[in-house]
Amino acid sequence: MNCKEVQAAMIDHLDQALPAAIEAQIKEHLDTCADCRREAEELRELLTTIKNNEQEMPSPTLRENFNTMLQSELNMAAMANLLQNPANEEKPRGKLISLFSSAAGRAAAAVILVAGGVALGMAIKSGPESGPTKEIATLRSEVQDITKKMKEQELLNLIDDESASERIKAVSYAEEMNSPDQKVIDALFNSLNNDKNVNVRLAALYSLARFADLHIVRDSLVSSLGLQSEPIIQVVLINLLAEKRERKAIAPIKEIMTNKKTLKEVKDAAQKSLRVL
Repeated sequence: MNCKEVQAAMIDHLDQALPAAIEAQIKEHLDTCADCRREAEELRELLTTIKNNEQEMPSPTLRENFNTMLQSELNMAAMANLLQNPANEEKPRGKLISLFSSAAGRAAAAVILVAGGVALGMAIKSGPESGPTKEIATLRSEVQDITKKMKEQELLNLIDDESASERIKAVSYAEEMNSPDQKVIDALFNSLNNDKNVNVRLAALYSLARFADLHIVRDSLVSSLGLQSEPIIQVVLINLLAEKRERKAIAPIKEIMTNKKTLKEVKDAAQKSLRVL
């Protein structure tokens, strides 16, 4: 047997769990190989030490604390599922649960769970005429409002961070909002038009694209087109406005086409968009 084969069977050899024929081959190898013999001795000492150590058993308090924490996590997940999927509808719940994973989210979840328990308890006591449906709907609406405000605040807090990756994270929060307020829209346009990092500006544009059906957003996108000089942002913005059939974009698109500094690929995209508009 060679060294590799002996080392692979070393533990079974020390446990005396090998057939006699293989044991004989290993012993013969160990008699002639100092490296494998030394490794066998070191491994034997390690196994002896492990065997002689007393096994530490977790205390009842540790298990109780673990079970409490586990139940808390299960309660939050169950509440998230209930609020995100009314009437047992199958919908993605990752976004709400990801909110609960933050420190602020956990605090909000704790309040929600307590309030939810009180509301459901009162509903059950009040009898079948009222039922828990109305209370759950109200609670779900409150959670959605809390979620929206937390995401908006997190976006506004990170939008000016020194790290480009944090600013990208900030503008991406808008993708999780159905109806951001004007402060969020203004912050996204400020990033699109002024951020020094092209990736942040592009991420802001992708977030704003979700709200391009709003006239105020489309008008601001048209205004932004004349401010952009980065080719990839120009192309994405031109295609977006063409997709929305925004005829106000025709003039700035023509200006881009006549600009000598505009790249050929951007001019080609502009030409195609004009055919649509």
